[in-house]
Amino acid sequence: MKKILYIFSFLSLVSCSKEWLELDQPGNIDKPYFIDGSKAYEAVIAAYDVQIWRNNIVGLWAVGTVLSDDAVKGGESDGDQQGMFDMMNFNATPQTDIPHWIWDDMYRLIARSNFAIDIMVEENVDGTKVLDMDEGNRSRYIAECRFLRAYAYFRLVRNFGGVMIYTSAEDDGTNHGEDISAGKPRATPDEVYSQIIADLTYAEANLPVTVALAEQGRATSGAAKGLLAKTFLYQENWNAAKNKCEEIMSSGNYSLVSDYSNIFSSSQQWGSEVIWSLHMVEDLDGHWGEHEGSWLSIWFGDRDMGWGYGFKCPTEDFVQAFEPNDDRLEASVVFDGEMIPGTFGGAPHNFTGGSWNPPTGYMSQKYLIPDNERPITADCNGNLDYIFMRYAEVLLMHAEASMEIGDEAAARSSLALIRQRAGLSDYPDATTINSYKEKSLLGHNDLKAVVYHERRVELGLEHDRFYDLVRWGDASTVFQNFDHFGQTFGKTNFVTGCSELLPIPYYDIQSSNDLITQNPCY
Repeated sequence: MKKILYIFSFLSLVSCSKEWLELDQPGNIDKPYFIDGSKAYEAVIAAYDVQIWRNNIVGLWAVGTVLSDDAVKGGESDGDQQGMFDMMNFNATPQTDIPHWIWDDMYRLIARSNFAIDIMVEENVDGTKVLDMDEGNRSRYIAECRFLRAYAYFRLVRNFGGVMIYTSAEDDGTNHGEDISAGKPRATPDEVYSQIIADLTYAEANLPVTVALAEQGRATSGAAKGLLAKTFLYQENWNAAKNKCEEIMSSGNYSLVSDYSNIFSSSQQWGSEVIWSLHMVEDLDGHWGEHEGSWLSIWFGDRDMGWGYGFKCPTEDFVQAFEPNDDRLEASVVFDGEMIPGTFGGAPHNFTGGSWNPPTGYMSQKYLIPDNERPITADCNGNLDYIFMRYAEVLLMHAEASMEIGDEAAARSSLALIRQRAGLSDYPDATTINSYKEKSLLGHNDLKAVVYHERRVELGLEHDRFYDLVRWGDASTVFQNFDHFGQTFGKTNFVTGCSELLPIPYYDIQSSNDLITQNPCY
């Protein structure tokens, strides 16, 4: 029986407000909906749609940055986003909302990707494909879904460790795929990474090198290579990571933009540095209860200026990490008394005498937008893209992988490109290196201290720092020594062997009849 007959279960699992998902008589088995390439495309876009959901985006920075030494929660009070406060204090439980958001949205993304793949690979008894469509599009659509599925598993494995793996007919060679609601135990992290690599290998071979302007946000082979390099980095497969980075570097498709401060401006949203970005478009009918549009600027804006929630406030430790004259600091942090042209009327920010003061004395500048770009509908509904990966990260991954295999010249070459753009020397002198926390506190050798330091300041507040500290084995030392003018913001509660992973949502453990096991200490 054709997979289109299962539309009821699909929509109940992955319901969406998109108009094109308002199907004509979806339960009528005599009138199938997924009949051609245009309908297959709708299923692919339904998978992409999960990325823009509000809670999915919040989960990125609430863990990657707020749990790190780069920032604290902020907001109106400790109870404003209580789950995020508990996360920052390393007091999350299986009932805490943010792990639940990440878990649910990533499995919804997997479910939608698997469904789209299944309808495109299902065969009739004579071996012909059920869905009649252009074969080039079929390969590309499947590759896009496998890319998205790989991304979802990457998010899951670095947040929760080994998780349940659900695949599609493309993987198991049947005409049914796997039911994502079926009981299944957790796979090992290595098994999850193997699935990610398989999906990304297929994706890079079948995705286009570039996309048209009207297709911004769709995956490319470069995006697949970038995520594959990052996967190898997490596995400490240094040679593979280095080689994949060099494929991107030699492609000629990407380069650093000359001015670091332009990376997150609307004029550079699809500049030469972007490898993979989530294309956000303001919905003129949008409102708070919808997922459409960008939430980034409103989350990080100044509460005292009338348009912002004041979250993700940089720490003194982060500010002090920058070398003198590093252009990236000014582009990353808003300081007390600073005036940003065109933003908040150009008025100076008052972080000491205002009605709301950021708890650290600083506000994040990345992803702020000028007044004339604020959405005309709901506050949450802007059009500033979210960048998942940019070329600078590829250079930093290349430097790290090169360092690990002993190719210091290659590592320093990539570091030089990053530092030159920041207005710094190609490589820091010994006095500067000794001032880095990576050297003075963590005791890394000089090159490793520079590589780790550059990753922090280049990608600061871009939501990878916590995961970097964990994979480097530096998290415990960093958090146990965290001090912001005598405040710890609960970060010293980090427990080695426990706090590296998030708790799996309670209801999933319960509904599985304990087939799914909980992470340690939860």
